[in-house]
Amino acid sequence: MKLGGFVGKVRFRGELGEFWPLLLTGQEVHVGKGTSFGLGWYRMEWSARSS
Repeated sequence: MKLGGFVGKVRFRGELGEFWPLLLTGQEVHVGKGTSFGLGWYRMEWSARSS
């Protein structure tokens, strides 16, 4: 079985107000089709940097 995806970092800028509930929920329940195999998890980290 082939399971694809990506590993890396994503940086968001700007107003994410309406997306915060979805991002926080996804962090807890995981997302995607491979969650039963331990895939689809992510962790959000806060950064004060604006670059």
